[in-house]
Amino acid sequence: MKPLLALVLLVFSLSFAGAAEAEKPEPYGPDEFSGWQQDLRRAEILSFGALPFVTFFSSIYYDVWRYYDHDQDEGYLPWPFKNSDTAVPLSEDEQKKVFITSIGISIGVAVVDFAWQTIQRSRKKKEIRRQLRDYKDPIVVTPVNPEESVAPQ
Repeated sequence: MKPLLALVLLVFSLSFAGAAEAEKPEPYGPDEFSGWQQDLRRAEILSFGALPFVTFFSSIYYDVWRYYDHDQDEGYLPWPFKNSDTAVPLSEDEQKKVFITSIGISIGVAVVDFAWQTIQRSRKKKEIRRQLRDYKDPIVVTPVNPEESVAPQ
């Protein structure tokens, strides 16, 4: 039974060895994705990248707000001043609200960046169009009759 299992594993692993030598993927070309697709990907990266930081700062802000909302009660001290023995933990509903707020702020950051990138791209296009419209070809003098342009000897 063991030799048969070893043979099956060997054949199975050899099939993957041939796949590793297959075609190598080529990197994306500069015109492979349109501008809005690149901006959308940038917004996605920004929103997911900002989420941990925004969640951290939102939870600190909520802790401070909760402390003052409960008349500066010792059990509601904000982080990092909390005493684990006397601190009142966040309820599940409060945790959800902090996280949903964080998601909303992260998406807001991405939307603002998306709008900024769109405006910048539009400005660049307008500037290029203006430069092309104002461009004047240099004056080139061409003789009407090429034989007359030969200097007399």
